[in-house]
Amino acid sequence: MASEPAMSDAIKTPRRSQAERTAAMRARLIDAAVACLNRLGYSATTLATIAEAAGVSRGGMLHQFPSKVDLMLAVVAFASGYDERPQAPRALNDDGDKRAQFIAQTDNVWRAQTTPAVMAKLEIMVAARSDPQLAAQLPAMFNAIEARRRTFMVAFAREIGVEDSDAVESMVTLHMAAMRGLSIEMLLTDDPARIERAYDLLKRYKEDLVDRLMAEAEAQRARA
Repeated sequence: MASEPAMSDAIKTPRRSQAERTAAMRARLIDAAVACLNRLGYSATTLATIAEAAGVSRGGMLHQFPSKVDLMLAVVAFASGYDERPQAPRALNDDGDKRAQFIAQTDNVWRAQTTPAVMAKLEIMVAARSDPQLAAQLPAMFNAIEARRRTFMVAFAREIGVEDSDAVESMVTLHMAAMRGLSIEMLLTDDPARIERAYDLLKRYKEDLVDRLMAEAEAQRARA
């Protein structure tokens, strides 16, 4: 009589493809890099420390990321996928408060600023001042990310009737610079409530500007 199949034979884990294994390895290394950047800072974060933190061989890491700059750029791309990945502007519900949905985008970005990945991204941005190789490559990625952010917000603003693209782009630039600065100060302060109050003030400025832009757009439509 044939023996019963072993449980391990009956239930087999599907074998991952090479692409899936590569993606998993890259994600593991990026997670380790984020942890090292937040714990050690940019200068002390080396390929060796990242490989050790990830539990992979140096050769395995170099197969995915041949240089430290390659890995740092991957961290920036990863962090940007959480707080800055471009999306098609969603259709806003006519029964909802479109203005509130637009303003809420500010809170979404602010919450993302204090996540480990985005804090690691800020560490990399500051480090570009003293790392020539990083400085040569990071600006192009950063500018592309910011351009996509502005495009997204301009389209979003049109959903609430605001057509002044220049004003919206300037608002986005100002708010992102301010939030990054507040995020860095959050690392140093012993009074986080003060930073939150400063952010609340920044948000009120945005609300005032949005209200003015909406009123101006409505007045222009009324005159047309």
